Amino acid sequence: MRKVHDIDHVTPGILLSVIEEFDAGKNTYVDEGDVRASVIGGSAIDYSDRILNVKQKNPPMIPKIGDVVVGYIDMLFGNMISVRILYINEKLTKSGFSAIASTRISYSGGNYNSNWRERNYRGKYVFKVGDIIRGRVYSLLNSSIHLTLDEKDLGVVYTMCFSCGNEFTKVPGGLKCNFCGNFEDRKVSIDYGKESFTLLYDKQFLKL
Repeated sequence: MRKVHDIDHVTPGILLSVIEEFDAGKNTYVDEGDVRASVIGGSAIDYSDRILNVKQKNPPMIPKIGDVVVGYIDMLFGNMISVRILYINEKLTKSGFSAIASTRISYSGGNYNSNWRERNYRGKYVFKVGDIIRGRVYSLLNSSIHLTLDEKDLGVVYTMCFSCGNEFTKVPGGLKCNFCGNFEDRKVSIDYGKESFTLLYDKQFLKL
C-alpha cells in the first residue's frame, strides 16, 4: 500500500523538494534541481515511487469535444473568428479560454437555412466583434479549441445594432434593427434573443 502525505496551502513557485529526493509529478516543475508547485492546491507525496504531485484547488473547467460553449467574438481574422468563452455547458467559467471557429459554410450538413446561403454569395457566415455566439467543440487539435457553428441552435444568440446601439430582431436571413431599420447578415441561432443569453446568467445566480 502506498504511503501518501498531504501538505495544504501550496502556491505556485513554492519549493517542495529537490530532484535528488523526489521526481516532479503532476502540477509541478523542476527549476535548477528544485521541485516546485505550478498551481494552487495541496501536495501529495508518493513515498513508494518518490514522486511529488500537487492536487489543484478549484481547477478550471476545460472544454471537451461535444461541449456547448457561449462567448463573445473578440477577433476576426481571415475566414476565422476568435471567441472568448464565458459559459461551458451553461456553467459560468472564469478560466479565460478562447476558441476559434471557421466562418466558411459547410454545405454537407444541410442544417441551416438554404435561402440564407443563397443570399450570402461569399460562401461564409457573417459575424462581428462583440457578437455573443453559441458553438459546439468538435476538435482540440494542436491544443486549440475548435468550434462548429453549423447547427440550427448554434451561431449568434445576441448582439446589438452597430449603427445605433439598439436591439436587433431576428428576421429571415439575418437581423434587423426596429429603431433605425439597419439590416445585417448573421448566422443566428434558432433561439436568438436577449433572453437566451440572460437566462444563462439567471441560472447561475438566481438558481432557476
